[in-house]
Amino acid sequence: MNIQKIMLLAVVISTAFASSNAASAAQPLVELRLGDNAVEGRIAERGQGWCALYDREGRMHTIDLDKVTRFKKVSSTFAPYSFQTLRTRLLKEFGSGSEVATTRHYVVCAPRGRAKTYCDVFEKTWRRFHMYFAIRGFKMNDPEFPMIAIVLKDRKSFLEYAKKENAKVDSSILGYYWSTHNRVIMFEDQKSQAAIFDQNSATEERKLASAVRDETLPGFIGRRSRLEDDAWAWAFSGQHSGHLLDDQQSIDGVATRAGINSDLRETMIHEATHQLGYNLGLHNRTGRNPKWVVEGLATVFETPGMEKYAMDRDVKKRMNPGWHYGFKKFIKEGRPEGFLETFIRDDKPFSTQMGNAYAQAWALSFWLIETRPREYAKFLQKMASPEVTRQLTPESRVKLFTESFGDNLILLDAEMLRYYARIR
Repeated sequence: MNIQKIMLLAVVISTAFASSNAASAAQPLVELRLGDNAVEGRIAERGQGWCALYDREGRMHTIDLDKVTRFKKVSSTFAPYSFQTLRTRLLKEFGSGSEVATTRHYVVCAPRGRAKTYCDVFEKTWRRFHMYFAIRGFKMNDPEFPMIAIVLKDRKSFLEYAKKENAKVDSSILGYYWSTHNRVIMFEDQKSQAAIFDQNSATEERKLASAVRDETLPGFIGRRSRLEDDAWAWAFSGQHSGHLLDDQQSIDGVATRAGINSDLRETMIHEATHQLGYNLGLHNRTGRNPKWVVEGLATVFETPGMEKYAMDRDVKKRMNPGWHYGFKKFIKEGRPEGFLETFIRDDKPFSTQMGNAYAQAWALSFWLIETRPREYAKFLQKMASPEVTRQLTPESRVKLFTESFGDNLILLDAEMLRYYARIR
C-alpha cells in the first residue's frame, strides 16, 4: 500500500473510531479487507499503524493497517449478534450432541441436557460480581456482547478445539479464557460433572495441580513452569503479554486453569471472572494488564466463600484457603522485606517464583478488597484505561498504585502483613 492510501485509510478509520467513541453517536459497522480476507465489525481502538476491531460476536481482530487493501463503511449502526443468532451459529459450529442455553448475559453451549445448569452458574457469578462492585461505587453497564462459554464433552474434544484455535494447552489444563476470542472454554468429566450437578453437596477442598503451562500463540513469548510444592498451590497459568505489532504494544493471551481433581464449578467461576473483568471495563483487552491485577481478582472470586459469605462479618469465610496457605508459606520461607514494591513494578515474579507470585496476588487483592474496597474499585477503573495500559512502565505501575492507596509502600506492606498475622 502506498503512502497516500495509508494516509487516506488512517483518516477514514480515525473518523469511524471517533464516531464509535461519541456517546451520542451510533457506532458504524465497517469492513476492512486484507487481501482475499475481510473483517467486519466496529473499530474499538487504534494506535500507530494498527487498529483493534470487534466483530459482531465480540472477537477482537488486531489489524496491521499497512496490510489493509480496502476500507468500507457497511452501515451507520453496529449491532452485536442477537442471542438467537449466536445460538444458531454455535449449534452449527458444535453440531449434534450439543445444546445452547441463554440467560440475560450468557450464551452457553454444552452437552445435551446440561447447558441450562451451566448457564445458571455463569449468570449467578455475574450477579455476585456485579453486586460486589456496584455497592462499592463502581458503575458498570451490561457487557456490549453476550458472553459465550463452551463446555465440551471430554478432554479429547477440548484439546482438539484448543489446537484448532492455536491455543497451545496440555493435558493438565481444565479450561481457559482467551481475551482475543472472548470465550470461556472448558470440558466436563465424570467427577466434575457430578460436582456441578449435585447442588446439595458441599464443595470439597481439592488436591492441587502439579504443573502449569504458560504458553501463547506462535510468535508470542511462552514458557512452561513447574510449581515446586503442589501441596498448596492451585495451579493455573495467567494472562500473558506478547508481541502485537511492535515492541510498544502488547495483548493479553490465554488465561488457563489446570489441576488434578479440580472442581469444575470453581474453574468456571475463575474463568468467568476473567471474562467479566475484560467485558465490564476492569481490564483492557488491547493493553498490558498487570498480571497481579488480573489473576488476583480471579483468585479472590473463585473461592466458594465469596459466593456464600460475601456479606458475612467473618472475613475468614471469604478467604481462598489454598492461596492463603501459600502466602503464609511464602512468609515463613523468607518473603523479602518490602516485597510489595518489587511485586507491583512488573510481572517478573510470575516468571521467577510463580507459586509465590500467585499467592501474593491473591493476598494483595483480597486485602485491598476487604480494607479499601472503594479505592480498589477506582484503581481498577484507572488501570483499565487504554491510555494507561498501552503505556505501562514499572514506574507508572508504582505511581498508579501509590496514588490509589498511599505513597509509603513499606508502611502498606507492613500493614498487609499485620492484617494476615491477626487472622488465625
